[in-house]
Amino acid sequence: MKTKYKNKKEPAFSIVKALGGVRSTARLLEISPSAVSRWLSPVSKKGTGGTIPHWHWKAILRHAAVTNIKIKITDLTVIR
Repeated sequence: MKTKYKNKKEPAFSIVKALGGVRSTARLLEISPSAVSRWLSPVSKKGTGGTIPHWHWKAILRHAAVTNIKIKITDLTVIR
């Protein structure tokens, strides 16, 4: 059985899922859904490999705090 979530990259996948999906995240950040989708794709497929651009972190953390979604700054970081 194939899943549409196969090979989705972290931490972006967990954050986008917690925020309600690609479209919800895009609306929250006022960016295109395709930009958010790139976060979920490997670098080999022209994605960010799970990295969420740091300039979106503040808005994500603010929204999470207001809506009681459990996201911490350490959840947004990628250690490679």
